[in-house]
Amino acid sequence: MKNESVAIFDIRSYTLTFLIGGRGVNGTFVYRGSESENYDGYGTEGFFDVSSFTSAATRVLNRVLSSYEGTVRKIYVTVPSPFFTVRTKGQTLSFERRRKITAAEIEALYASGLNELAQSGRFVKQSAMYFSIGDNRRYFSAADIVGTKTSMLSGALCYYFVGESFYRLIQKLFACAGFTQIEYLPQALSQSAYLLPAKTREGYAALLDIGYVSSAIAVAYGGGIVHQESFDCGAGQILAALMQEFGIEFSRAEEMLAAADISGGAVQKNALWRDADGNAYPVQRVNDVIKCALDELCEKTDDFFQRYYGAKKIAGDSGNPLYLTGEGLQEVKGLAEHVERRLCRVTQTVFPEIPYYDKPTYSSRISALQSALEDTESKAGIRKFFNIFGGNRT
Repeated sequence: MKNESVAIFDIRSYTLTFLIGGRGVNGTFVYRGSESENYDGYGTEGFFDVSSFTSAATRVLNRVLSSYEGTVRKIYVTVPSPFFTVRTKGQTLSFERRRKITAAEIEALYASGLNELAQSGRFVKQSAMYFSIGDNRRYFSAADIVGTKTSMLSGALCYYFVGESFYRLIQKLFACAGFTQIEYLPQALSQSAYLLPAKTREGYAALLDIGYVSSAIAVAYGGGIVHQESFDCGAGQILAALMQEFGIEFSRAEEMLAAADISGGAVQKNALWRDADGNAYPVQRVNDVIKCALDELCEKTDDFFQRYYGAKKIAGDSGNPLYLTGEGLQEVKGLAEHVERRLCRVTQTVFPEIPYYDKPTYSSRISALQSALEDTESKAGIRKFFNIFGGNRT
């Protein structure tokens, strides 16, 4: 299984990435082909220009596949927050007599819950926040209860649905590219599972993914997502604000944002930033524009917590911070500090802790790669092992 490769198509709000990769040593990954390209992006209402998306997707697919010597028929597609819905449901199965729990009972629990849901869109994935077997304990992995004898099996279950138009678009695009199997990975689920330790997710853990055009907040618990929401806020909106405020072009706004730092500290009253042509701009004014644009993201994030959790500050102390990731963190120096001050919540930046890819920009694609490899390995033998022998992994 160490040489197994998987194909990942990662959809971000401004960049598409197609990669083929496998496991390396010591928790690392090996890329056997990877290409990225910008496109018009998406917002909370969907893609801004479907043709821009399909054209860019086709180009990155062709560039990787033309140089890849193997054959790939299955692809894993990440699903950003605006394109999927999660439904949670508590479900219980009772048995006439005590029986040993196998993968079959767990699948039956999932199926019974799904059958009771009335949800539009295409069902693409399921997960569990936790399981219970009647002893008032919460088991955060199915492996912990497989082989156990019980007369009752319960679970706090999560079901993920993608929008019909998104589903049809993806199915058509990749079928034309020669893929016969398409698996969907909700972005928030993959990221929380990979970036946040299992122990952290035994309590509510909030992950704010700050993108280029769109950002998303998700609250993870165990192996599932409790709530998630997306916002039309990101580094792109900050660039637009700088362009409007100073009457500058996009490239100059990028240069200005790259030089800025809003992490804190006093700015000299007459401090100026000069561009490549010698034009001068007040540093304090530049910082104020950036902070003002970021405040919209902070307000939407705070509103999310208020609506779902009220006065419960689930990310309000150092033991359970608000976790931050996404390319926006690299675009805006001091973003984490500003969010912490505005929300009065401790923040912690998370990213893949592996060489070269140890940046928030890579969080989505590396998380998807990990999820896809786990899925492939599971279907290749782990589930069969539990069905036959039961018991726990060591």
